[in-house]
Amino acid sequence: GFMDRGELVPDDVIIGVVRERLSQSDCEEQGWLLDGFPRTEAQAKELIATGGAPDAFLLLDVPDDVLVERVVGRRTDPETG
Repeated sequence: GFMDRGELVPDDVIIGVVRERLSQSDCEEQGWLLDGFPRTEAQAKELIATGGAPDAFLLLDVPDDVLVERVVGRRTDPETG
């Protein structure tokens, strides 16, 4: 697939997956939280066009050094190194 080849998944595929998931009853009844979507203007426009306009946004403002530490920590097992 796209990811196996190191490629980004095309917008139309991502939009289809998100649209399908947000149309399920639990999302319609309880709401939803998206992390990392939308990433492009096309994705944002399609989200709104399908009735998926969010009520609120969260912006996590994290210093770069903290982010780097977290990413590097994911590559190394804290117990075994």
